[in-house]
Amino acid sequence: MFTVLYRHVHASAGPTSSTWRLKKILASLIAIGALSSVTATGTLALLSSQASNARSSVASGTLTFDNTVNTGTACYSYSGPSSPGNVNTSCQALITSSTLNYPGVAITPVKVTITNDGSIGAAALSVYMPSCTAGPTPGAPSPGGADPCAASGAQFYIQETTSSGTPTTCWFPSAAGACTFVASSLHVFAINANSTTSALTLGSGPAHGQARYFQIGMELPSTASNALQGEEAVFGLTWHIST
Repeated sequence: MFTVLYRHVHASAGPTSSTWRLKKILASLIAIGALSSVTATGTLALLSSQASNARSSVASGTLTFDNTVNTGTACYSYSGPSSPGNVNTSCQALITSSTLNYPGVAITPVKVTITNDGSIGAAALSVYMPSCTAGPTPGAPSPGGADPCAASGAQFYIQETTSSGTPTTCWFPSAAGACTFVASSLHVFAINANSTTSALTLGSGPAHGQARYFQIGMELPSTASNALQGEEAVFGLTWHIST
């Protein structure tokens, strides 16, 4: 008679068996792979859109003006030897040595028209005298040797008017209405308004396409001494506009 022997294999099929654990690991890997597939597919399926504002540009305006003495030719700020710096130092002289000055007799006021021909309105207008120097009058036989730019020398004013010449504001020496001559006024202006930073402020404007009108007056005082005979004052005025 044969006796059949059975060997018990521990944990061959239950939750503690190696086969069961392997199946569990494989199932987890399948789940992770499926999740990765879904995630990757979702990333590739994102929607997008786009719009462009092309050819944008920023342009600057121009702040330029012209200066006309009496009925002469307009002198443009942008046409001078310093161009394109918008600075012109060669505009027409206000007065020449051929215009002789006698004590107590004023010369005919010089008219200056400032016209804004740029595309931007000016917020401020000012004027200054870079220098005033004395010299002998050309052709004078015996200059007196005094300085018309010094105290007790020539008298000077800046008067604003309407386009027809009616006085509106006396900017220097400051006064209401029409200007009158004041002793030593050329000297006072020359030493106090001689640069852009110390210029005499003439208010706002002119606006784009508009003009302002001024008269420049000069006179030797009626009390001038013989020492001022045959002497001339050499000076210029610089007009400045800004935003």
